[in-house]
Amino acid sequence: MPGNVDLDALAQSVVLRGLPRTELERLAAVMRRRTYRRAEVIFHQGDPGESLHVVCQGKLKVGITGDNGEVAVLAILGPSDVFGEMAILDGGPRSATVTALEQVETAVLNRSDFIQLLRSAPAMVDGLLISLARTIRQADEDIGDLMFLDLHGRLARKLLELAKTHGVNTDGRVLIRVQLTQEELAGMIGATRASVNKILGYFEDRGAIERQGRQIIVCKPDVLARRAAI
Repeated sequence: MPGNVDLDALAQSVVLRGLPRTELERLAAVMRRRTYRRAEVIFHQGDPGESLHVVCQGKLKVGITGDNGEVAVLAILGPSDVFGEMAILDGGPRSATVTALEQVETAVLNRSDFIQLLRSAPAMVDGLLISLARTIRQADEDIGDLMFLDLHGRLARKLLELAKTHGVNTDGRVLIRVQLTQEELAGMIGATRASVNKILGYFEDRGAIERQGRQIIVCKPDVLARRAAI
């Protein structure tokens, strides 16, 4: 239902946090709260772009599917992240598929309200530019990794990135609080599942990581950092 949205979650978003409290309250009143189960698709690549989502709870993956059917995982999203802004800016189709990795809650803003807000709130334009710049910068870094790092280096760098953005410190070690399959990790670095399994074993043998089911603990980030150096 419209208005049933966590206002604090909106205030933490990079796109919306520059808005005055009164503007956030007005925005929350027209947004809809949506919940998704683990593995549920929020939207598919190629779908019409009619709404923007702010993540209030849970984690999601953003992926694109190639002509050969292989899936490249572009990003892992968590609370305060925004997705869907590209398609509603230009009116084009969704450029990627977004899937819940666990129980997820989002706040949804339709395209007409989004465009109206952009015209009336300069602070949101600034936040949107920052968000888009981050996306472009991350894409540039990923391209650089593909060009200059081998698979060991790419996986080491991705694990460090996940530890930074989705990790929690426990006694000097960092638990990556995202449950990823080896196929999903492979899709993030342009590798096969078998290669990822082998490289994870390599890092585990050297004490750099530990595995707990689908979760990974970074024990020695310096070992990964040396392997990830270009």
